[in-house]
Amino acid sequence: MINQNNRKWWTLGTVCFALFMILLDGNVVNLAIPKIMQGFGATLPQVEWINNAYLLSFAILLITLGRLGDTFGRKRMFLGGLVLFTLGSVLCGAATSVDWLVVFRVVQAIGGAAMMPATLSLISANFAKKERGTAMGIWGAVSGLAIVLGPIIGGYLTDSGLGTYLNNLLYMNEFWRYVFYINIPVGIIALVFGLLVINESKDHEKRHSFDILGIVLSASSLFLLTFGLIEGSKFGWFRAKENFLLGGFKLAIGDIGAIPIIFALSAILMVWFVWHESRVKHDPLMDLKLFRSRNFSVGNISGSVLNFAMMGSFFLLPLFLQSILGYSAIKTGQVLVPLAITIMFSAPVAGKISDKYGAKYIVMAGMILMSLGGFYLAHFRLDTTTKELILPFIVMGLGMGLSLSPLTNITLYDAPEDEVGGASGVFSTTRQIGSVMGIAILGAVLQTTMLAKTDAHINNLSSLSPSSKQLVTETINDSDFSFSDAKSQELLSNKLREQMISEAKTSASAAAAAVTPQQLADPAFAAAFTKKQAQIQQSMIEQMKQAGQDVATAGKQGFVDSVNYTFNIAAIIALFGAITTLLFSNNRAKN
Repeated sequence: MINQNNRKWWTLGTVCFALFMILLDGNVVNLAIPKIMQGFGATLPQVEWINNAYLLSFAILLITLGRLGDTFGRKRMFLGGLVLFTLGSVLCGAATSVDWLVVFRVVQAIGGAAMMPATLSLISANFAKKERGTAMGIWGAVSGLAIVLGPIIGGYLTDSGLGTYLNNLLYMNEFWRYVFYINIPVGIIALVFGLLVINESKDHEKRHSFDILGIVLSASSLFLLTFGLIEGSKFGWFRAKENFLLGGFKLAIGDIGAIPIIFALSAILMVWFVWHESRVKHDPLMDLKLFRSRNFSVGNISGSVLNFAMMGSFFLLPLFLQSILGYSAIKTGQVLVPLAITIMFSAPVAGKISDKYGAKYIVMAGMILMSLGGFYLAHFRLDTTTKELILPFIVMGLGMGLSLSPLTNITLYDAPEDEVGGASGVFSTTRQIGSVMGIAILGAVLQTTMLAKTDAHINNLSSLSPSSKQLVTETINDSDFSFSDAKSQELLSNKLREQMISEAKTSASAAAAAVTPQQLADPAFAAAFTKKQAQIQQSMIEQMKQAGQDVATAGKQGFVDSVNYTFNIAAIIALFGAITTLLFSNNRAKN
């Protein structure tokens, strides 16, 4: 039964249920992208915006909707976002084209951005400070589980749907639609419980006006920053790789491409936003007084660094497991189970300990463990076994469990109750930006390193001639080439075969030209010559086969080397995050 004593726990369960849906959705959709491409006959640039539109819309609205929750009511904002997210899921599942799917993903993102800060502010409003660490621990466990379980659930849904019986019953042939429809029952259950158990909370001070200029400036700055991070690899981080056209106008300054200009505009707008907020007397969108709290300021830095390392690592793992070890989406999810279980048990314990002893050193220990897990994972091989992955996954899961909830708690601990929604929005935004930066920057590092490492392995192959090595290198350096793509592999194989056949014909012609008609008139010589030519032909076939295998192995080894290098970078970033936690004031222990 629900009563005043346990209502807060029912509230926690409800917001965590919805939180799981938000975070899960972001992970399962990634696995559905190939199926969506196949279903709609879409190109990669088209389907990329299924995720990009969500990331952009989600990131730019967190601060605004978090603050509006303080004004109009956190319960109202949470439930409104829940309805919108569920509706967006229905529309995404029923989408008839990629363009409509992108539009409906924006609807989802608006709902998610309304809910995310509200989950934190409702916890802060319902739990006393002495219990908040435990509550945040459960929140952190759900966050980590959703991130890890995404590949498991997404892999199963996209490969098998809901099973033969239910698929036939629902007349469902395109299983990717389940990754959106699965949100419907979750959303309905969360909505019912939200209406029944959550008490309204908001800033009861009189409101004077909306900070419209602040909303426009923050949204514009965050939009440009997020867009630049997403599209940096495509258009070039400094020099232009592709022309960026805006209304027919090429955005560039000399050799400097569009992305640096976009980042500069984002920075200018952010400075303007901060200056404007410092001059707003009543109800600023972002109260700069929040940053007078050292823990809030440090927490936003540490949170961004944590998500940079964490999401960058999760971006790498499926690539290695599926592209190199050949795991299916379902097998990939199964391998990640130790990571999920470790987070599930460690996060609540970490939250409870932080209530008693303070969060500072727990967060530090968590980030150090994440770093150690990253360094451990940076020793992948082509023949890495599943058993070898268990220990580093446990170490990394323990690090995530120790970091997520205590970091959130210590960051928001000193935020005034009436402004906790705005504070949650700021914290959620910095973490989201960290996630986007991690995926974008580590993805760029992976791509650049992979080309260099693969080129080195190709040039060391003894089965290829210099001209064949040059051909392979030029092909894999093409921006559209990928060793994990079957069409790319077929293209490379055909080019290499044609090159080697051409070399063989040239060699055969030279050999034939050296033979005189008088020699060929000798039956014994002619028989020996024909036999020799057949042997050369057979040798060439075997050489072509060996060359193809060597190139494939070199490509995989180059990919493994680059993944290991990138994991080392992620581990160093996590270690830097641990260093930033030294700046925390362990005020929980003092209290």
